[in-house]
Amino acid sequence: MPFDKSLLRECPTLHPTETEFGSPIEYLSRAEVCALGAEFGLIKVVPPPGWKPPFSLAPSFLFHTRTQKLGDLGLCNRSRMFFVESMNRFMQMSGLKPRNSWLSGYLKPIHTYDLYLAFKELFPAVTDLSTLTREDAWRLNRKMGVDTCGWRLLHSFKEVLWPYAQFLARNGDNFDFPTTLTDNPDCCIVCSKSHSPTTMLMCDNCDDAYHMKCLVPALETVPDGTWYCDRCLVGSGEYGFEENPELRYNLWEFVQDCQNFERDFYEVHGAQGTPLTVEKIERIFWRRVEEGTSDVKVKYGADIHNSTNGEVSGFPTADYPPLSSGRSREVEQYARHPWNLTQLPFAKGSLLNQIQRQISGMTVPWLYVGSLLSTFCWHVEDHYTLSANYCHFGNMKTWYGIPSAYADKFEDHMRQLAPDLFQRQPDLLHQLVTLISPSDLAQVGIPVVSTRQGPNEFVVTFPRVYHAGFNCGFNLNEAVNFSMDSWLPIGEKAVEDYRIIRKENVFDHYKLIENILRSFERDGPGEWRGRGELIEQCLSSFSAFVQRQASLVGRLKSDRFSEKHMCTRLAHPAAPITPKDEAVARFVPTDAKQKSGLKAVANDNNDKLCDICRTFLSHQYCLINNRNHRFGNWYKGRPKKIPMTPEEWPYVAQRTGTDVAVEIAWKESGACLQQVSGLSLEIKTESNLYTEHVRPKRKLSEAAAQGAKKQRNLRSSAIKEPPRPQKRSVKEETPPAQPTSKTPVNSIFRELNRLDILRLCLQCTANECGENGERVPRFSEIVYEREFDDMAAVVSSARARLKQYASESGEVSGGEVSGAEAIGTACL
Repeated sequence: MPFDKSLLRECPTLHPTETEFGSPIEYLSRAEVCALGAEFGLIKVVPPPGWKPPFSLAPSFLFHTRTQKLGDLGLCNRSRMFFVESMNRFMQMSGLKPRNSWLSGYLKPIHTYDLYLAFKELFPAVTDLSTLTREDAWRLNRKMGVDTCGWRLLHSFKEVLWPYAQFLARNGDNFDFPTTLTDNPDCCIVCSKSHSPTTMLMCDNCDDAYHMKCLVPALETVPDGTWYCDRCLVGSGEYGFEENPELRYNLWEFVQDCQNFERDFYEVHGAQGTPLTVEKIERIFWRRVEEGTSDVKVKYGADIHNSTNGEVSGFPTADYPPLSSGRSREVEQYARHPWNLTQLPFAKGSLLNQIQRQISGMTVPWLYVGSLLSTFCWHVEDHYTLSANYCHFGNMKTWYGIPSAYADKFEDHMRQLAPDLFQRQPDLLHQLVTLISPSDLAQVGIPVVSTRQGPNEFVVTFPRVYHAGFNCGFNLNEAVNFSMDSWLPIGEKAVEDYRIIRKENVFDHYKLIENILRSFERDGPGEWRGRGELIEQCLSSFSAFVQRQASLVGRLKSDRFSEKHMCTRLAHPAAPITPKDEAVARFVPTDAKQKSGLKAVANDNNDKLCDICRTFLSHQYCLINNRNHRFGNWYKGRPKKIPMTPEEWPYVAQRTGTDVAVEIAWKESGACLQQVSGLSLEIKTESNLYTEHVRPKRKLSEAAAQGAKKQRNLRSSAIKEPPRPQKRSVKEETPPAQPTSKTPVNSIFRELNRLDILRLCLQCTANECGENGERVPRFSEIVYEREFDDMAAVVSSARARLKQYASESGEVSGGEVSGAEAIGTACL
């Protein structure tokens, strides 16, 4: 439906006094402000008159941009595009005619992806279409909004989608495909070796290389015609923005680039010489996003995090402008002001003070240089913290926000729209690459608020508030995270949510809580005046954490573990001791910002995270002996082989047609479509079926390209001996209850099995090695960075101090009060 701004609410705008503005955390923690944050999710803060810090970026500031194609950002459009591309690869490899994206001849056009989702929802267990009744056909018709009688739609499903639907059903929930562990494009993506080039296949879509023996089931002859890997047939759902880090702009160069784009844009959409209104730009933006055919591309300088003095922030800092430039007292005041985004994370009352280290993009601000229609997609902040965004200068930035009370409903709705995409990318909403119209959300009962941010204005997002927006022209903004007392329980929920989707933690939540308790016990009420409720929350949370850790250690203790007690953290002993020919790769985190296109950088937290769930290794964890490189019993050797008749061989007869594709998709021997050879049916390619690839293919160097060409020639010239009817072939034997795996091993464990020692949190150790550690390899270790007695002492000391204040307050007030009330009064 067209974008309808009337369905959205305007977020509140606050105008604090100069005194109120001087204490941002205290001001935002007021009950009335917190109530606004809970109701709206976003608030706009306008500084007092006269507060305007001088822009202080150095002239040497340079940045590169990411290219955003608006038509690819809509969730429904991208899901449909991925599905049709993967389906037509399947059809091409099966020797069948590619399918159109849309089914015509009905009351309304029906997209093949929508029909697939409807059938999967109504008949998830159906393996034989002949078992469906007329009533079933009518149910499908009603679901798709077509005539409620007749078999036509079900017949279209059979002709167009049934072979591919069966193939996906055979894949099940297995979307964990092999990932490369080397930069060499000529290496097999499974074994990371480049030997036996005559037995290597290259996917005709992604150019990844595979040894035929590394496929499951293995191939013994090279297929004729087109061949695609499982990742390209099933689809991985991966998407990222194009970037060219070598092409860097200064601000003036980017302004000129923006002016050229705006001039062309206004010629198409506006009256000559008349600028477009923000309202019209907004309608054009959402129309472009919702049109899957839109080819509009825009540039956005996002997540800029230079480290040179004068290039970190647009605010004055202690290091820039330099003292030699004769900086004034006013500049000094702005450099120390708590609303300066280099200072806000550590302002009085912010819990991030207790992290005791700098985190780029969280406690160190990032810069954003926008252009017309450039966008930031739906997302929440790391660890569900609050954020503050300041506009230094330029055009309006339009914001949309969803109150945190509706975050679960928003996530559920997004998963319902593209369930298979979320199966492939569980952390999709943390990747900052997906949009859906705010008015569409409002139509399904998810309230959305909106605001427009101009120069010298702050927009604050509250905990776990999904937000998105776009730029109405060139502008320069800056953003950072901070926290308040009310964030603490939401931050703990973030840790548990991250564990499920394996999102990397940015800091150690329970170490933060421990630091708060130690500070309270050590420093007394001075810093914690009026914050008794926070201390009680910390005591409750940390006590529960200690109990969980102690319970897990108690269950895991066995003769397979030794214990290591230490005062400081050991460096990760990841490098293998066993000899290897290939270089050992550490686990590469799938951080949302890296997935959205950032150049990968070394992560100093990598050795402090669980190698499986990516949570921080707090206080106690396990070092798993993996010198045999068989963690999880993933490598069990090749399965036994049983005879297979010539009729079962997938290459026999070289028949064509839908029935053959269906038969291949359901045969044990055809569980992986890479066994399908080129069939004799001539494929008629339709020009409208092959759109520009959403994610650019890996660009090979000239030498690598020559190597790829050589491998293709080797593949096509390989000698193939056809199967003889009198000779019995063999097929892989698999347990009857389990479908054939689509990949040799879980790629996560395949990467980890290249290490001699694994770091796992206690919960992942219990999950993978048994609740009592019965499958843990011998000579593994439980590491105690903090003894349980020390952790219990922290709780005991803080609780005693809390009780002391409660007692003192009780004597003064003449009655019993809670610990929270005690600190609230005794600390006054």
